[in-house]
Amino acid sequence: MLEYLHVIFWFIFIEILGLISIPLARAAGNRLADGGYSAARTLGIVLVAYMSWILSYVWGFNRSTILISVLLLCLISTIVYLKQKVLPKKKIMFSSELVFAAAFFFFLLIRIYLPEIYRHEKFMDFAFLNAIIRTSSFPPADPWFSGGSLDFYYYLGYLSVGVPGKLCSVEPSILFNLAIALTFALSFNLLFGFGYNLTHGKIKYGILTAGAGILLGNLQGLIEFVSVYFIKEPVSMGYYWSSSRVIPYTINEFPYFSFIHGDLHSHVLAIPFQLLVLAALLNIYFRKDCNQVFESILAFLFFSVSLGFLFPSNSWDFPIYFGLTFAVILAFYYGHYTYNKNLSGSIAGFFGTITLVSVFSFLPYLPFYMSFKPQAAGGFDFVALELRTTIDKFLILFGLFLFLTFSFLMTQLDSRRKIRYFILWIGISAILSRAWSIPLLVILFPLLALSLFTFLKDLPERSNAGFVSLLIAAASFIALICEIVYLDDPISGSFARMNTVFKFYMHLWIFLAISASYSYYELRSRYRTWPANGLPSKRIYGRKAWAFSLVLLVLSCSVFPVVSTFTRIEDMNAEPTLDGMGYMKGLDRGDYDAIRWIQQNIEGTPVILEASEDDSSYRYTSRISANTGLPTVLGWARHERFWGRDPEEVRARIEDVNSIYSTGSKKKALELMNKYNVSYVYIGQLERQIYDVRTDKFEDETYFEPVYRGSVQIYKIRKE
Repeated sequence: MLEYLHVIFWFIFIEILGLISIPLARAAGNRLADGGYSAARTLGIVLVAYMSWILSYVWGFNRSTILISVLLLCLISTIVYLKQKVLPKKKIMFSSELVFAAAFFFFLLIRIYLPEIYRHEKFMDFAFLNAIIRTSSFPPADPWFSGGSLDFYYYLGYLSVGVPGKLCSVEPSILFNLAIALTFALSFNLLFGFGYNLTHGKIKYGILTAGAGILLGNLQGLIEFVSVYFIKEPVSMGYYWSSSRVIPYTINEFPYFSFIHGDLHSHVLAIPFQLLVLAALLNIYFRKDCNQVFESILAFLFFSVSLGFLFPSNSWDFPIYFGLTFAVILAFYYGHYTYNKNLSGSIAGFFGTITLVSVFSFLPYLPFYMSFKPQAAGGFDFVALELRTTIDKFLILFGLFLFLTFSFLMTQLDSRRKIRYFILWIGISAILSRAWSIPLLVILFPLLALSLFTFLKDLPERSNAGFVSLLIAAASFIALICEIVYLDDPISGSFARMNTVFKFYMHLWIFLAISASYSYYELRSRYRTWPANGLPSKRIYGRKAWAFSLVLLVLSCSVFPVVSTFTRIEDMNAEPTLDGMGYMKGLDRGDYDAIRWIQQNIEGTPVILEASEDDSSYRYTSRISANTGLPTVLGWARHERFWGRDPEEVRARIEDVNSIYSTGSKKKALELMNKYNVSYVYIGQLERQIYDVRTDKFEDETYFEPVYRGSVQIYKIRKE
């Protein structure tokens, strides 16, 4: 019953944030068909999370600070509403509310059958989320490296769900699953808004865009289905896994895979924040015959804060969306020039606006940048020839979207001469592809050329088609860059560009999904007006072949979401619950009860000692710090090395943890615990398996206080 109350309070609070933020979303989205309504919830979450974070530097991070932030949002929204006195139409409100609620409860139902916060990198995500909830200041403590902080990681995405979770007192193990369902619903709702706005208020195309972006899979889902259920080939990681590993030595996630997989990673949490910025850019693109890029100072601030929010949430997103911002503002001032014929004024306006956006997307997050010390990346390097993506793999990933976007862009070639030039360019692209050993040039160069041609042709008009063409061009450019360079991180060898493809291909999916959905709308609108009896027979057969191919591709991409959902639920075979820790009751009931005791009785962020091993990553090790947010001496060792911790110090900590548990010397144990400021010692089944635990030294009540006894023992160190 308590779980359902958590769901109700959580949902009501998110709805309240959305309703409060309607006037603010209107200020930033007044040129959109829905008045920015589909972005209101996400904007409200961003603003409350930001204000809670910035106010924490004055009053600390607590429920009072969050409540003050909500009240400030109410005050700002009330002032804006009293000036505008405009509310969305009932049709817009009803359709958007229904879409959001349906998406939220649909995926919440799936999470009930996939609740476990275990395996893969869920411990890491849960550790960060718990650290955010426990902290009273920022940056939070690193739960896997006592004495350290999350100054190497972009953590505001976790804050965005931690803020409503902390205010509503949601159990962290329930909050984890609610956060995934919320991110799914926000993303679905924003994509619905995109389809609605790009098609002048057509609900069915809003649903089509949301479905294409969030629900569809790639063609690997069909290939794997045939392999597993017809050829009967065994799979090691479950049916769904191979759809995210299409390009060898990389990760090719897409939204539905990420949501069904269930890791609460930063790149997943950031999807709605990306779409929020994209919606604001669409609004700017539609501001024709205006002298200012932004409707008001408030719209400018909302946009800058939303754009700036991307870097501390998932730093990979910021350069992509800053680049789009640059292109959209450039398009605005080109239109300004064609209307006013004032070149110097347009140039000055462009550079002035870009400068202001740059400054005000950076300054609000200055406290984050002042403490941010990333060490995982070390520049760029070139992709080895043998590791570049082949055409067949790229088509497996994006075949449906490319089919629709190419079809749409080809219609923009309105003369035979242009078509001949395009065919010539395809031939040149093929030659360059072979000469430079970049197979994807055959696809990407023609796609980039066509989309840029359409975008530039549309600049005076700045229509929906022009914005979509910009998205296609951005997707083509990103894919091309991924074939040439990669971010140099600690992963080397064949997997060197894994993270680059992993992070940037999510943008490709979102841009191409929006573009493909709009392309279908444009193509259907265009060809529906052509009478079949007025066309040559070749044209009629061509249209039928095109329609048949489209249906085949859609059905093929629909296999993954259906089959993966059922197979994931079947493979997990979990008791229906929202408690992500429920699996522990069967795995290690002692750990479950002890963790619940810690959550209820230990406040703040004291250091707790638990087992640590060199090969601990992706294993059950570090389960106490992950499930409570209390920092431990060392968590997943491989991850800490990846994040830039000194390998020698990591090794020393592993040895020291071993010594504390195994030594018979009380003095040595105390010296080592003081070294790491340990406040609690945890002895469970895992510790007894790994170490020859000498518990007698902990029974001296001069130095240790037994605070929990059962199959698990917890001792508190008495501080002098």
